[in-house]
Amino acid sequence: MKIILFILFYLLTVATAHSEVDPFNIYQWTQNRNGPWFEWWYYKVVLPETGESFFFVYGVVNPWDNKKTMLGTRSYVSVGDFSAKTMLETKFPVSEFSASYDQTLVTVAGNTATDQNFAGELVDTNGDISNWDVSIQKEWSYNSTGWATGKGITNIEWYPAQASAKCSGTIVSHNKLHQFTDAPCYQDRNWGNAFPLWWTWIVSNQFKENSESVLAVGGGRPKYLNTKFPLEGVTVGLRHKGKEYHFRPNDFDHITQKINFGTWEISAENNFNKVTVSASAPKEQFMDLPFVTPEGKVFHDFETLTGHVEVKIYDRHLFKWKLVDTLTSEFAGIEYGE
Repeated sequence: MKIILFILFYLLTVATAHSEVDPFNIYQWTQNRNGPWFEWWYYKVVLPETGESFFFVYGVVNPWDNKKTMLGTRSYVSVGDFSAKTMLETKFPVSEFSASYDQTLVTVAGNTATDQNFAGELVDTNGDISNWDVSIQKEWSYNSTGWATGKGITNIEWYPAQASAKCSGTIVSHNKLHQFTDAPCYQDRNWGNAFPLWWTWIVSNQFKENSESVLAVGGGRPKYLNTKFPLEGVTVGLRHKGKEYHFRPNDFDHITQKINFGTWEISAENNFNKVTVSASAPKEQFMDLPFVTPEGKVFHDFETLTGHVEVKIYDRHLFKWKLVDTLTSEFAGIEYGE
């Protein structure tokens, strides 16, 4: 009897552990696919006490291409220090990259990333060392495209696996040691076979009015089913006071955006709720983060992690919208790429 109970307990434990694996935070590349492909895991950390912010990227491009027949083929690790306005990226052969299909586990030349920790070390041309060892505790994920996620409908997918998280650990950048506990942080995923015409991104989990509120906005103009179907837009996710709001183009929610580099204005509504997002930052606050496509072209991505954002939340009352809350932050991640 004890043996039977032990076996049942073991099977239940395994099943529970397996059910906790996020299917979109693991390796997405199909191994027999030999065309253009990119995939990366992105982490950001903001230190509100000092205003400093950092990002880290672990990625691979054309993982099948061991002979480097395509110009963009590589694996890589990047670290960005927004206070110093510096970015360090080290490229490696694709043979130096590995990732798991069963759990969030990425390794690039000894640098590692999971859904609970990311760590690594890079050395720049001057011999200066950047290293980090950071634990990450998930609070909330946002399925940005809902039923369409992972279906390959668009040529690039974006998934905020940890739209809100807390980070603790150490970062050494420019010979300065940063130690922190429960700093607001974030982790997302991108994968696909071609870059969009443009993309944008706004996230924050450090609002003045409510530290537990989270905003995640992302989108652009990708290809659909590998055609230049002229459809563009963003998806909006918000968690506030225990309630989740989501507005997705593929759910036929009404979303409009007016985006110019430096200012972002977004309005999203469904039958019951409405959210408006206004984001901005001085142009000198942005860094140009070049991403190289599978074919070797450069896609310029302008990003800041300390922008201003204002979010207004409305409920529908009869035929009118009633403002119920306003959120503001000076620690918003804002991005525009093309």
